[in-house]
Amino acid sequence: MIRLVRQFVAAVTGERRWRRRGGRRRTDYEPNLGWARVMAIAFPIALLDWAMKWVVAETVPLDQLRVVSDRVALWHVQNPALILGLHGDLPLGARKVMLSIYASIAAILLIGVLARGHRLLPHRRKWAWLFLGMVAGGMMGNLGERVLHWRVTDFLSFRWGDLWLPPGNVADLAIVLSLPLALGVLFFELEARALRRSVAVCGETEERGGSAPRAAPLET
Repeated sequence: MIRLVRQFVAAVTGERRWRRRGGRRRTDYEPNLGWARVMAIAFPIALLDWAMKWVVAETVPLDQLRVVSDRVALWHVQNPALILGLHGDLPLGARKVMLSIYASIAAILLIGVLARGHRLLPHRRKWAWLFLGMVAGGMMGNLGERVLHWRVTDFLSFRWGDLWLPPGNVADLAIVLSLPLALGVLFFELEARALRRSVAVCGETEERGGSAPRAAPLET
């Protein structure tokens, strides 16, 4: 936990001196500006989510379904449950406790990905920032409303066959669409680790007087 907090502080301030000297990554000594790119994606998503919720709350009667097209409908629902409909039957106090726990876990995970995303190859980092921005924007959209009202406004429903799926909102959509990106970011992290190991092995071989092939310069 302390390490993750240090990583977050380093990401925001660009401070890297707390790392041990002789680190094997060049990015250990470079400022991590990924947080700015993440926020540039997250804030517009959250603002769009809040604006759409306000418009729906003002124009669409509660529990009414309005078909927009063959596959999309506006369905105004005030949802007291947490993500994926969890804990909707619990008292408000219990829901507040569960929300605090889930939000803390999510924040720790996002800070960890933010710190590690800076170590990816330069042309891969944008996908990490996009993933984090979509998740953070979705969290901000729903958490911001829930802190005020302890419920969220759901209004987007899609038809599956002859059924209309339970409604969601822009924040939910951003989080769902970010999930495929998570697999890509995981692959890029494994790729970066493999390259770092390759460079480390080549360096050790050269120090021992071996003739290992020289690896290309690594930017992570």
